[in-house]
Amino acid sequence: MGEWAVDLTTTRWRCRSSALSLSCGLAVSLLAVLAAACGGSPSRTATGTTTTKAPPSTTTTTIPSPWSAPSAAVGGPHPITAVSCPSQTFCLGLNAADTAYRYNGSAWSGGLPVTTGGPAPTPATADLSCTSPSFCMAVPGGNEVVMWNGFSWTGAQTLGGAQGLQALACANGAFCVTVDGEGDAYFYNGRWSSAVNAWGGPSSISCVNTTFCMATTGGTSQWNGQVWSTPQDVDISGQLDAVSCATPGFCVAADSVGNILAWNGFSWSVPEPVDPSVAGAALGSNAITSLSCVGTTFCVAVDSGGKTLSFNGTTWSKPSDIDAKTGLVAVSCATKTFCLAVDKLGRVLTYS
Repeated sequence: MGEWAVDLTTTRWRCRSSALSLSCGLAVSLLAVLAAACGGSPSRTATGTTTTKAPPSTTTTTIPSPWSAPSAAVGGPHPITAVSCPSQTFCLGLNAADTAYRYNGSAWSGGLPVTTGGPAPTPATADLSCTSPSFCMAVPGGNEVVMWNGFSWTGAQTLGGAQGLQALACANGAFCVTVDGEGDAYFYNGRWSSAVNAWGGPSSISCVNTTFCMATTGGTSQWNGQVWSTPQDVDISGQLDAVSCATPGFCVAADSVGNILAWNGFSWSVPEPVDPSVAGAALGSNAITSLSCVGTTFCVAVDSGGKTLSFNGTTWSKPSDIDAKTGLVAVSCATKTFCLAVDKLGRVLTYS
């Protein structure tokens, strides 16, 4: 019988039988070929036998995006431009044709006319804010406000003296504030107040309760329950376009060149470039258009280039392209595991 031997130092195969030298030689050649085909040379195992090493795996795993693909357009020929989600199973969207759409957690309803016979809405200033499925306030355009009671729109009212209402925020159950283009603020707490002087036409407002609201008005201005503070020029890099507050001690604001600023209850941080411009991209494609914070450890921002980024309480994520460079115009988060974003075509993306 032939005897096999392996020199593990030099990886040479030998056969110790002259009678079977030819057969052994062929077998050794065959084993060498097989070893090469398997991608490795013989190696010693725990029992002293020999095995061949498999090549390393090159398989990679792609982490799925928490965002869905864009839905079909909601709002028909007039896409929704504002959205508010007080819960995972209730959101309202408002379009530029004075029509609202309701989301129940899985599908959108047909159009719900907000007002009848009013002036033509102004798409750039239409706004919406909900605190629960049974309370929302809308500024469909012009100087009119209207309330959602859980079943229908009611209480349409034109605010006397208003000059183009353009920002709205509600909090604390049924407290709302809206400001017009001349800097006159109006408050709702069961009924609408007369005008209270503010500072210019804000691009965004966020309220926590009846004694704390923050507005971006070229700078930032704070409501303390009685008066608005003089605007602070906290960002010379770009125009502040969005603000969201979770508590009186935590707000974030964003500008038109991809910077985020944070409010700690006393002062604003320096602008942090979290969404830098991309070489070759259109000017302003990294402008952060909307923010939504749920507590102090979760915020989402969307930009005009179809990207989103999130905050975990410490840092902002890198921008992620979720909408094939179609500008995102609004985002609203109900919880840390549910948000809706809307793009300029009226398509909706869900985060979960």
